[in-house]
Amino acid sequence: MQQPGNTNTASELVAEFADYFQIEHQTTVNLVPFPAPLPDQDGFLRLIPDAFKMTSELSLLNNSSIRTFNAVKDLSVDLAHYLQQQARKLDALTHYVLRSQDDPACRFFTFSYGGSGVQVWMDNPVALDQLYEVKLFLDNNDGALFCLGQVLEVTEQASTEPEQKTGYLVKILFRRIRDEDRDMVVRASLHEQSRQLKRKAEQRQLQAQQSQQ
Repeated sequence: MQQPGNTNTASELVAEFADYFQIEHQTTVNLVPFPAPLPDQDGFLRLIPDAFKMTSELSLLNNSSIRTFNAVKDLSVDLAHYLQQQARKLDALTHYVLRSQDDPACRFFTFSYGGSGVQVWMDNPVALDQLYEVKLFLDNNDGALFCLGQVLEVTEQASTEPEQKTGYLVKILFRRIRDEDRDMVVRASLHEQSRQLKRKAEQRQLQAQQSQQ
């Protein structure tokens, strides 16, 4: 059953989720049920908490400081050092403000994420097409975002351990999201992929060294 105000078919939403690469990685996400109907983009923008709007501005300032640092680092060591310190302060402030938005009562953990949405572990099943306010907190100071998502699929994951409960893998499509936030998630997924590939290469190198000993 489609939510009121939804005009996309189920197959179109599934295809939309597949538009972007997903990286398997556990990070924190807050999910709060959102009442239908899905607002238009202007209505969604009014819902974004001030903390997420402010951190977007801080991120732009930080990127500007980094570009200036790269431009002057060979011309003035003192100025380059000052800009580097300012960038670190902005980064730390952004991280603090965003983490203050993480509500333990609404906290879940991702199985994967990407530019189109997230897959989240839950203890209980949820209804298909359920809308959520989504706060996704990316690791390694890659940022955080607020958006509205819709449940596309719920898959039961039977536990292999008798003492563990059955879990559910819930696929959530980003239905309302700012372009700059989607770009941020795409960059973060690529950064995480690079880190994972680097770790795998280091493990292979270590195993090769151990086999030669």
